[in-house]
Amino acid sequence: MNFSQTYDNTVRTLEIKLGDLVDSGSEFDFERKGDVLDIEFEDGEKIVITPQSPLEQLWVSANYGGHRFNWSGDAWLNEKDGEDLHSFLSALMSRKLNDTIQV
Repeated sequence: MNFSQTYDNTVRTLEIKLGDLVDSGSEFDFERKGDVLDIEFEDGEKIVITPQSPLEQLWVSANYGGHRFNWSGDAWLNEKDGEDLHSFLSALMSRKLNDTIQV
C-alpha cells in the first residue's frame, strides 16, 4: 500500500472512531476537508491532521505545536518519542475533554 492509501485508511478509521465518540456524548466536532481532518473543541481549540506526501509523514498540529508521525508498516509513530498516533490522540483528547477517550 502506498502513502496516500495508508493515510486515507488511517483518516477513515479515525472518522469512524470520532463519530462513535460524538454519538456517545463527547463534546467536540470534526470535519474532513479533502485530505485534512479537523477536530474542534467547544472553546475553539483544534487538532489538525494533515498528510505531508513529499516526506511520507502524517502531521498533527495541536496545542500550538507540531507532531510528525512516520509509518512503521503497521502504525504511525511519533518521530520524537515513538508513541503511536492512536495513543497520542487518545491522551490529547482525554486531557482536553477531562474524560477517558480511546481513539
